[in-house]
Amino acid sequence: MRKARRRAASVAAFLSALVFLAGCSSIPTVGPVGTATASAGGSSLTQQLSYSPPGPVEDDSPQGIIGGFIDAGVGAGEDYTAAREFLTAELAASWVPNERVVIYGADPNIVPTPEPNAFQIQLEVVASVNAQGIRTESAPGTTETIQVRLVQQEGQWRISGIPNGIMISDITFPIVFRAHNLYFYSSTYRYWVPDTRWFVQRSGMAASVVNAMLAGPAPYLEGAVTSAFPVETQLAREAVPVVSGVASVDFAAEVLEDSTDLNRQQMKLQLEQNLRQLNNVNSVEMTVNQREVDLGPPSSELVPVEDDPRVGETQVGIQGQDIVFFRDRQAREIGNLPDVSAYDPRDPAVSVGEMDTIAFLSGDRGTLLVTGPDKDVATVATGSSLTGPSIDPEGWIWSASAQGEGSRLIAVGPDLAASTQTGLTPSWLGDMQVRELRLSRDGARALLVVEQNGASRVLIAGVVRSSNGAPQSLTTPLELWTAEPVTTAVWVGETKVAALQKGQDESLTPVILDPAEDNQELAGWDGSFSISGGDGPEDLFLQTADAVYKKLGNGWIREIDGIRDPAFPG
Repeated sequence: MRKARRRAASVAAFLSALVFLAGCSSIPTVGPVGTATASAGGSSLTQQLSYSPPGPVEDDSPQGIIGGFIDAGVGAGEDYTAAREFLTAELAASWVPNERVVIYGADPNIVPTPEPNAFQIQLEVVASVNAQGIRTESAPGTTETIQVRLVQQEGQWRISGIPNGIMISDITFPIVFRAHNLYFYSSTYRYWVPDTRWFVQRSGMAASVVNAMLAGPAPYLEGAVTSAFPVETQLAREAVPVVSGVASVDFAAEVLEDSTDLNRQQMKLQLEQNLRQLNNVNSVEMTVNQREVDLGPPSSELVPVEDDPRVGETQVGIQGQDIVFFRDRQAREIGNLPDVSAYDPRDPAVSVGEMDTIAFLSGDRGTLLVTGPDKDVATVATGSSLTGPSIDPEGWIWSASAQGEGSRLIAVGPDLAASTQTGLTPSWLGDMQVRELRLSRDGARALLVVEQNGASRVLIAGVVRSSNGAPQSLTTPLELWTAEPVTTAVWVGETKVAALQKGQDESLTPVILDPAEDNQELAGWDGSFSISGGDGPEDLFLQTADAVYKKLGNGWIREIDGIRDPAFPG
């Protein structure tokens, strides 16, 4: 996690400078693509203000020209006109600024090399963003060296060689770029699955969003989500005009050649889900050669698609040797639930919706059991140091078992038959020991806390399923970086994760992780050792040895005594 206090002060200073500039001069609009945060439309301040960096200073030194070029990376107006002024005419014509965005921490070092007129830019790399707006975090302490060549033209130094892309500081990045969640369908078409991307906040952002969506999901979601649009679909023109709140998305005729009414209706829904996040879009018109597409009569197969599914206010937990529900500081028995005391139950999980399936572990964490109202207790899997179960929206019950130096994943279907598919435990898991496994509320992603070589990692992998919903494998994951080791983590929204970090003094601190935002540390509570999360980061609970505490503002209030292993549905 980056130093929030330093960033807050620096951001405030940067915004103050923008306000000053806005009062003194006309500032052009910020331009093209990059990467961002989940508030799609952007604040009114960001929309009104944009940064227009200066061009080269006459008779500036080579280091000054290179420094000016780096600074000009914040000015995307007119396709980075200011940055191109630091380049030779030949390079300016071929340079591709949006191929890569390097986000750096400490101020860059610009140092000469033994080769004449050649320099190196030495950077502390915080993260990078590719041409599709996908942000990749760098491990703390990552550095990169960029080679630069210069020539003199008419007595002025200009850059004649530098890789495509721009460089921007981690302080300035969230002001110039904004995150936006692309949305794809889950494999069942029942849920929207978010895919966080970053874009420069600008007019014409609708086209950037649609193009990124058409290019497909981020690598960690490939195979786990689906799109209504055929592969390689492109816009008929490189613009998505928005007039009076209506975004017009125009395609070539071949996109719809073999489509059904259901296909076209799913396309329209996906466009609406992706574009209505923008502040200036209220509705979407899908056209072919600028003629509105006939969607046909409503298809009976078109199911409602849910975004950011809710889990409600009721949790499941252990009271004595019984599994109980609790909410609003009150515990209640689960009617017609068989006696489970002989198993010394731990870590219960309950299905979303009817809450009629309950999975739990035996006290020695060697057996995974399933029951429910009017259901017998069934042993469905055994293992070593099993992780607490998680139940996905398709009814599959997940856990992980220690196996050799690594772990084995377990998925038990609604028919309570354990999956034996060899691909369920991916090769990348290797020597990682899974400490926590939680399925997202859309069923398309798995959250894992793993330990590898003595260090913890927080990973999100896509869940690839067969046509009948059975999990087949996990994709190569996205990693969420944390400042300290993490002991446990749970979903608290469609992209947000709540985790417990272990500090140098062994104390545990709650932290909110989100691909679109800086990590947010919360106040801790002495003696807490687990966390449960409901609908949003304000709906958090910490467990201590004697009570469960609920988040209240930046503090914690005692919620209920005598409950352990609390968990929301899922």
